[in-house]
Amino acid sequence: MAIYRLSASVVKRSEGRSATAAAAYRAAMAVQDERTGLRFDYTRRRGVVHTEILAPADAPAWMSDRVQLWNAVERVEKRKDAQLAREIQLALPHELTHAQRLDLVRGFAGTEFVGRGMIADISVHAPDTRGDDRNWHAHILLTMRELAGEGFGKKARAWNDTEQLEHWRAAWAAAVNAMLEEHGHAGTVDHRSYIDRGIDREPEPKQGPVATELERQGLASYAGADRQAVQERNARREELVETLVATIAALDADAPEPPAPSPARAIPRPSWRRYLFQLWQTVARGITGPLLQRAPHRQRPNTGPIPK
Repeated sequence: MAIYRLSASVVKRSEGRSATAAAAYRAAMAVQDERTGLRFDYTRRRGVVHTEILAPADAPAWMSDRVQLWNAVERVEKRKDAQLAREIQLALPHELTHAQRLDLVRGFAGTEFVGRGMIADISVHAPDTRGDDRNWHAHILLTMRELAGEGFGKKARAWNDTEQLEHWRAAWAAAVNAMLEEHGHAGTVDHRSYIDRGIDREPEPKQGPVATELERQGLASYAGADRQAVQERNARREELVETLVATIAALDADAPEPPAPSPARAIPRPSWRRYLFQLWQTVARGITGPLLQRAPHRQRPNTGPIPK
């Protein structure tokens, strides 16, 4: 079944990153950074199955060249703490064909990003051969300045709004579901959190590539341990729900037919159902409370392997 992901981050110079390096890595190519003189060569990287740049109709032709585009971004940003590019990561439905996935990404990026004046540098990655074979995904690097003539103008601050990100998250879910339905797949995705959807389940923390590689080598990691702990708590919650449902069914089966309500009793008294539900809430909080109060992985000096 398809999974949902749309995450956004910013490539920041203050973190020692560059737009040229980010573009080279995601597209598996070599890019010479004209500002620093560094050369980023990722041509040996595997798994990049498609790259392309989408630009507004009024963008100059040179902006469709990856090397020129991101070198221009590096030149126009003068501050040492400059925000250079926005990266959007998308999970692509493994149920779709390669061509269908490309149509999905192109349509979404064209409407939501290029249509607003951004240039979208798209890289589609295949699943790692040693990992989950459903992990098709796309990286989209986006420019953060408006176009002005033959170059870049001022920063478009509205693109940073939280409301804009929430719109993109909802729009991506709608686009994925429409594509799945169009090609006869019954599954759907939902961008909302478990809480917003009324699901009594704890979200699993992202494990990340470092922890995943450690586990492939047979090593335990802090991130992996955190994820396993959440999975165990969710399993315990499901067991409690099953017990609660079974108990309610048993009590319903044994309960006598309730008498007709008396006009004198204007205020209904709490039923055993309410007390049982309160008990369930108390137990559930006991399972998840410590995690919600303090995230264990944040207290550790690193997310590397667990020492033996």
